Amino acid sequence: MLKIQPSVEEIAYADEEALTALALDYMNLSAYAKRIHKLVEKATKKPVKLTGIVVALSRLHKKVGKAHPLIQDIKINTITTKSPVCELVFEKTPQILARLSSLYEKTKTTADDFLAMTLSTSEVTVICSDKLKQAVLKHFSIKPALIQEGLATIGLSLDPKYYPMPNITFSLIRRIARERIPLAETITTHTEIIFVFAEKNLAKIVELFRT
Repeated sequence: MLKIQPSVEEIAYADEEALTALALDYMNLSAYAKRIHKLVEKATKKPVKLTGIVVALSRLHKKVGKAHPLIQDIKINTITTKSPVCELVFEKTPQILARLSSLYEKTKTTADDFLAMTLSTSEVTVICSDKLKQAVLKHFSIKPALIQEGLATIGLSLDPKYYPMPNITFSLIRRIARERIPLAETITTHTEIIFVFAEKNLAKIVELFRT
């Protein structure tokens, strides 16, 4: 059982549009209080007056201030791009797994090439520069479940201080989402976030992160 204030905050933080409206001071507190009334009562396990919810929302408004509460202000150190690249998806079989460790050696990558692997529960995805595609296919000697060509990547280099902070990837990917640009993959490391997408969107995405 939660008290009214933490219950209201939990509900509001799960609703990005409402949280934005609250931060930018255009939320109708009474109307939103009515909307979440039953949710607050369920969380607190007791009857709750609408005025109590309005007060909690008012306090939350002061707490979050004018800045978007879910968006971090991120400084990007460097931007790197690679194109064209392709995506190769293989079924995660013992044969594929046995050959993963020697992939980098067999494909003979250079500093200008892009090669990344992702292991999921059922698939192995390889994203690589187009010129490495045939070498990867030859190395595995198994027909992939998917070959997606005509892709590009953008790598955003960040200060290590951002690594433990919340909503870093969300704050960056939101810029792309607002433009309704589909992503093929997202790859993250300690100091870099890499987005993979159709090559035709490269110039537009670079511009999103330069501003």
